[in-house]
Amino acid sequence: MNQQKTILITGASGFLGTWLADEAAKAGYKLLGIDLRVPLRPHLWSGFATSSLETADLDNLLSGHEIAAVCHLAGGASVASSVSDPFGDFSSLLPGTSRLALHLIKAHPQARIFFFSSAAVYGNPETLPITECTPLQPISPYGIHKATAETLLTYYAKAFGLKTTVFRIFSVYGPGLRKQLIYDVCQRATQAAALGQKEIRLFGTGNESRDFLYIEDLCQAVLAVLQHDSKERCNVYNLASGTENTVAQVAECIIKHLDIDVKITFDGNVPKGDPANWRADVNKLSLLNFKTKYSLHDGLKQVVTWAKVNA
Repeated sequence: MNQQKTILITGASGFLGTWLADEAAKAGYKLLGIDLRVPLRPHLWSGFATSSLETADLDNLLSGHEIAAVCHLAGGASVASSVSDPFGDFSSLLPGTSRLALHLIKAHPQARIFFFSSAAVYGNPETLPITECTPLQPISPYGIHKATAETLLTYYAKAFGLKTTVFRIFSVYGPGLRKQLIYDVCQRATQAAALGQKEIRLFGTGNESRDFLYIEDLCQAVLAVLQHDSKERCNVYNLASGTENTVAQVAECIIKHLDIDVKITFDGNVPKGDPANWRADVNKLSLLNFKTKYSLHDGLKQVVTWAKVNA
């Protein structure tokens, strides 16, 4: 896919959408966006609809633009929230996905939709590493709804010719993400040290593992796929580093970067919907000559530096 093409990003004002917009703009893409919140950097956008995907005026927003790609990020972004409100999670993703896809089929058949799914669709796989062909067996409403959206787009591709690529994103992290394990450890450890406390307790056993990918690397992986002119009607990519790290290892690395005397302990209770171990097979992504720039150590250092200023 050549530069100077127009990209529509849904969920454009979120953590991932904000980073992706920055990197895509640097790469020369023209940007259109949809989100309930105004964008962090309005000057990057050629057009922006501050509304839900279900109610956005797609005709007006996209009129006069030849849309090359749609990066569909809108929807729920929390396993825990999906467990507490499954229908809310469903409603945040599926109706908007269908409306967007059907609009593209009718008005912008040249556009390829890149759906930002999740490794949560894999659940607890029987073997590692996880390939794009690993059976889907989600264990949370969040994973179920992502898998359902994948299926919807796949059948739309077969029935109506919609060009579809699915990104199954593993544990992405970076500056600006104010939730999940890494931010939580930064905040709680810093607060504990300030209060003279010597320990913080986390959920789980510490032996749960994830495949962590720094946000800038994820954006560059997305751009590498966008620039690859795929002839396939449907395609799937794991977006990950291909390296497995335990929660305990990550937490200890954060404490080291914070340079504070706080001990990490675990309560042994794994939250509902959380898988045990993840490591992705990234051979398919590697065929596009993509390589990660940030090691986990380097990426966590970036997050800790940001968290110290943005506590």
